[in-house]
Amino acid sequence: MSGQTGEKVIFAILGVPMLICILIFLWILSLLLTGIGTVRWELFTMSALRGGMLEMIVGTIYLLLGAAAVAGPIGVLAAIYLVEYAPSGGLTRIIDQAINNLAGVPSIVIGLFGYTFFCRHLGLGVSLAAGWLTLALMMLPIVIRGSEEALRMVPASFREAALALGATRWKAISSTILPAAAPGVVTSVILGMARVAGETAAILFTSCVLITRGLPKTPFEPVMALSYNLFVQIVALGAPAQRVFGITLVLFMIVTSLSLSAILLRSYYRLRQPWLRMKG
Repeated sequence: MSGQTGEKVIFAILGVPMLICILIFLWILSLLLTGIGTVRWELFTMSALRGGMLEMIVGTIYLLLGAAAVAGPIGVLAAIYLVEYAPSGGLTRIIDQAINNLAGVPSIVIGLFGYTFFCRHLGLGVSLAAGWLTLALMMLPIVIRGSEEALRMVPASFREAALALGATRWKAISSTILPAAAPGVVTSVILGMARVAGETAAILFTSCVLITRGLPKTPFEPVMALSYNLFVQIVALGAPAQRVFGITLVLFMIVTSLSLSAILLRSYYRLRQPWLRMKG
């Protein structure tokens, strides 16, 4: 009986932080919903020059897709090296620690690095391309770690069978291991996109402007983004709270959609791939 009582006490203690997180989330959601009155369908198709959000929404999507296109291949190749090729030793530990440190670098520091290196040193200026590269730096740790876990969850028998049939190491990885790990890899990329979707400091100096006429026609033009516009609305323009929360709600919907799609994708393939159920 005392053991059951202790379990109940532990459950209650552990449940308090969860309850606090839920209450905070509901409070934030209630604040965001105060701006739902300003969100109308025509704002999604109306130019920012007329008070809409078309360029901001599309610009945010441009930034996310471009950053994913840069960070995805680099992160997956790095994960393949760390899982399949890297010898255990000092160099591998240094690489692992560097990835961990990159994940902990403040976004404003990443933004200043992007402005100094991509915008000025490489001559990209304030542009969509500079934003892609800067956000890709923030996505890399998430993509690498997620891809590593996906590769490690593929049963060793897959590798052994491919090698036993005469495949080279790279052929076994590219034709057997990587396709099996693809759902986890894609999930990590989507989660990385959700992570950087609301970043402002990283794109503050590298890719965004307050207003622009139309969408960028080349990667070397600046872009509008929801998070940057939200920052300017609050700090510089002192916009009404209802409009600010309206823009925030749209950004929240984008981030939530990305996170939810990653969860659903993971759950779908967990049902279709038995080894994921056994290891998950």
